[in-house]
Amino acid sequence: FAHHPFFEAVETGTLTAEARDRYFVAERHFVGAARSIFAYLLAKAPGLAAARHLVGILDGLVNGQEALFDEIYATLDLRDPPPPGPAAQALADGMTAIAREGSYAEGIAAMSVAEWTYAEVGQRGGWRDAEDPTLRAWFALHAEPAFVAGATWLSDELDRVWRAEDAAGIDAAFVRAIALEIAFHAE
Repeated sequence: FAHHPFFEAVETGTLTAEARDRYFVAERHFVGAARSIFAYLLAKAPGLAAARHLVGILDGLVNGQEALFDEIYATLDLRDPPPPGPAAQALADGMTAIAREGSYAEGIAAMSVAEWTYAEVGQRGGWRDAEDPTLRAWFALHAEPAFVAGATWLSDELDRVWRAEDAAGIDAAFVRAIALEIAFHAE
């Protein structure tokens, strides 16, 4: 999934300004949903260590990603952006439902899809040559050690809490998250 045509368009400089703006609107919408998603996971956290880490992820969303969106929106003059498309809404709703209705492990599995993909794209670094400074700033955030550590923590946490009797639910959440993410980036 990290080699999705969307990411390749960013890296090759072929993403149109219209597609970039549509992406940022949709991505900001999902980051807003991610606050709820991680809050549900925080409420289900199996211990203080996990809770502390989830609070750190929430801090990164609210104070890091949202602040960067403010800058990107100002740079691109996105004062009154259109609403996100159906796939963006489906991603936000679907991932929120997994975190709200599923187990802690299912929610961790779903969010690991999103976070790991962005960490991989960020570390791959093809975005560094993008002409658009807003895209460079966005993907640079995902290459930062704190973001990569958060993605790694999700994977490690899933390994830590995984139990055989929960495997079907975890697998379903993971597969659902992949499908939602692919549709989101194709919109």
